[in-house]
Amino acid sequence: MTNNLTSLYKRVTANFRKYIQLRDVIKSASGELIAKCIACGKMWILNNSTDWKNFVAAHYWLADRYTSVEIDEHNVNGCCAHCNKRLHGNLANYQIHLVEKIGQENFDELNIKRNQIKKYSYDELEELNEKYLTKIREQKERLGIN
Repeated sequence: MTNNLTSLYKRVTANFRKYIQLRDVIKSASGELIAKCIACGKMWILNNSTDWKNFVAAHYWLADRYTSVEIDEHNVNGCCAHCNKRLHGNLANYQIHLVEKIGQENFDELNIKRNQIKKYSYDELEELNEKYLTKIREQKERLGIN
């Protein structure tokens, strides 16, 4: 990858992960922002930056090994840092809840897609970057945050 392509890819993946994090935040009736881990089901209120840092966008199929699903909305979901880092994804529980969330058919398609090769063009990455910047703005509006 050229430097420009690599730089753009890093921006896209960062924006994608930020979108996933925001997408998976629940806004309560009282306006509280609540994180829920897809793996263990733990829920907590997002009051400060530490709370937000403990809610990460976690890949079911590892991004460094399965690059074809690194930027895949079914493969990446909100997860507590404990499950993601210390429990290496807590994959048995992650899978159960992922199938509940996306359905067996989508899970089966994800398993097939993970073994495919995906190379992005610069134009595709620019489109993805704009797409996820827009989705971030929409989620921030939904959640009432800056």
